[in-house]
Amino acid sequence: MKLITAEEHISTDYAHKAINDYLKSVPSDPKAMQKFGQSFAEGLVAYAVDPAVMSDIDEKRLNYMDENGIDMQILSYGDASTNPDMLPADQAIALSSKINDTIAAAVKRHPDRYLGFATLPVSEPETAAKELKRAVEELGLKGALILGTDRNNQFLDAPKFMPIFEMAAKLDVPLYIHPSMPSKTIRDNYYSDMNPIGFNAIMSTPGWGWHMEAGLHVTRLILSGLFDKLPNLKLISGHWGEFVPYFLERLDEATTPVIGNPLKHPVSYYYKNNVYVTPSGMFTWPQMQLVLTEMGADHVIWAQDYPYVTGNASDFLSGTPISDEDKEKIAHGNIEKLLKLK
Repeated sequence: MKLITAEEHISTDYAHKAINDYLKSVPSDPKAMQKFGQSFAEGLVAYAVDPAVMSDIDEKRLNYMDENGIDMQILSYGDASTNPDMLPADQAIALSSKINDTIAAAVKRHPDRYLGFATLPVSEPETAAKELKRAVEELGLKGALILGTDRNNQFLDAPKFMPIFEMAAKLDVPLYIHPSMPSKTIRDNYYSDMNPIGFNAIMSTPGWGWHMEAGLHVTRLILSGLFDKLPNLKLISGHWGEFVPYFLERLDEATTPVIGNPLKHPVSYYYKNNVYVTPSGMFTWPQMQLVLTEMGADHVIWAQDYPYVTGNASDFLSGTPISDEDKEKIAHGNIEKLLKLK
């Protein structure tokens, strides 16, 4: 079974250096930073990745793909702790462009093994829209992956971000809404004072918090009327939809009667028509079964979340009690159709 995985991450030495240099220049409380670092070091043990693995996009990664049943990876910058959008505008713009050039170069070297999603300087929406256009039309990338809230902790439904979504709709490419680091205020209020200290970090990020926030992004975009304005726009949401599919009926029940609700359809209508869901390496049947029940097989795409999740990427899908036709759709057919590969 041909397998294309849609959320497979890279990072680069130059990106790490640029962001770490900037963070060192920002005034901070040494004790608070030490506590923060300890929390992450002790909490994210299961997701610790060697930077060399993240930055490899040639022989070692290709060998890994061969050994684990992956025909193609869609590459994206996915180091949420070093999001280029954290930088001041001029640096974020330059770094995003350089990352996109790097991804495009990897795709050019291995066109039968890689595709790419762009990185965008989201806090500068007009420039981000232009960079998306360049990435798609000049570099041949297939959409973009957005790492959560912008540097000012604004959600993506703020009107200022509309140029990004308008450009994606115009180009007819998807935007992958990916989790990122919750703000310090959120971490302090919701994810502090747990024992051991590592629970604070893991619950604010891959254990719970940033998934809830990523799901809220998608829900707020729906409630903003985005898909009434741009009905052909497509989003991708990982980790089985970042909690949202489990609450669709509740969202319809709660939001439809709201006085002044401008939406033409219930929330679930937009979600099932405009959003595609991936597992992001959460290869678990109860969650997959619910998503298939809510979304149908036509809106499920496979993804491993490499290198945070590793191992055979096809065994779980092959062993699920669904039809061979649906397995083929999920493994490669849906993403090929979405990205117009065939």
